[in-house]
Amino acid sequence: MIEHRFSARALRGLCSFVATAVLSLLGAAAAPAANITIVNADAAGEGFNDPTPVLPVAGNAGTTRGQQRLNAFSAAAAYWANRLSSDVSIQVLANFDPMTCTSTSAILGGATMTAVARDFPTAPHASTWYPIALANKLEGSDGDPGEPDIEATFNSNLDSVLTCLGGIGWYYGIGVPTPSGNVSLYETVRHEIAHGLGFATITAGLTGLKWNGFDDVYMTFLEDHSTGKTWPQMSNAERMTSARDTGDLHWIGPHVVAAASAVSVGKHPSGHVQMYAPASYQSGSSVSHWDTALFPDEMMEPIAKLNPSDLVTTALLEDLGWATTSTGGPGCTRDGATTCLVGNRFAVTVDYQTAASNGAAQVMSFAGQRAENDESAFFTFFSGTNFEMGVKVLNGCSVNNKFWVFVSGLTNQGWTVTVRDTQTEATKTYSNPVDLLSTTFADTNAFSCP
Repeated sequence: MIEHRFSARALRGLCSFVATAVLSLLGAAAAPAANITIVNADAAGEGFNDPTPVLPVAGNAGTTRGQQRLNAFSAAAAYWANRLSSDVSIQVLANFDPMTCTSTSAILGGATMTAVARDFPTAPHASTWYPIALANKLEGSDGDPGEPDIEATFNSNLDSVLTCLGGIGWYYGIGVPTPSGNVSLYETVRHEIAHGLGFATITAGLTGLKWNGFDDVYMTFLEDHSTGKTWPQMSNAERMTSARDTGDLHWIGPHVVAAASAVSVGKHPSGHVQMYAPASYQSGSSVSHWDTALFPDEMMEPIAKLNPSDLVTTALLEDLGWATTSTGGPGCTRDGATTCLVGNRFAVTVDYQTAASNGAAQVMSFAGQRAENDESAFFTFFSGTNFEMGVKVLNGCSVNNKFWVFVSGLTNQGWTVTVRDTQTEATKTYSNPVDLLSTTFADTNAFSCP
């Protein structure tokens, strides 16, 4: 494997995820899941180790600020681990530090891949940079074991500086809608991990220069609609112009195009989805995010939105080369770990965690009869007839134009429930940490109708 490892801290500008006070107040068979490991880079008494006592919040039973941060981070990592397939563990080095924050805006966090690789034996395209986590997945081995694949830092000022965002702090709830006027750490971490997995170009949009003269896989799917050229076909000057061509910089990958029917605003009739390309280039934001014009709001827009969707973001990672654990396409496919509810529209899986292990829960079965109907299912962790979790999805379209999700368990083991709308590819997760008697979730705004 030919690899170039660069300083993640030096290139933290690959992503700057921003919140504004005004905006936040507005409002086939499954493949094996990936393993994402969190490495706590905070010193004693800070960040993930902050001992400040706090009250539990929805979906997060931590009783210190540091534990709630770690719980939210773990749930966001589980979101991607449950969706993506890789036989190679992905290591994320994470910490909290003071970052830019005023009374009206703040950088919530930043993340980047720590290395890129090209021309390894299984590379789909020659002379093309791949983010190291994806390169390892494609190669089936870790090219630099022991080194983190992603580095991420989050803004500690949101909890410690009263003037930051007018006093708005982090919201540590997990698996529930974020209340208006809050900034969700879970959503922010979910966003940043996606950047580390490859949702970013390392080509300099400010100058159009390629990294060390080679394409990166992300840029190969960028097209400027005003010229019809893709970024690899352009000169440096043309790429520099394209990075500022508002509304005309598009993603043309086939997985995104196939999923784009769920996007009602912010796409071309061809299904090409708009990328963020404001007339004034914004380092850390331009090109490496979806356009803010998208509706419904998508998780990889550059400005934090309340309760964003994942309608095309996972599809973009598939375009890059990631395999997903879902079968994709219309409808749901049942297997030992998957139940299909509401006319096969919703695919439901449960992953469990203990102090020493983790795994995929199985749909319970009695004498060959699965414990499920069209609205609900029971899951077991260790023994085929030992109930651990129940999940129900109800059609509430006639009541509030939403599908409802209810989750309940009789266990103190950790778990993450993933509910995927196979019609829109929107996904919701509900989590509970190890050693806490199961939290009950009643989400009556889970998914939009029809």
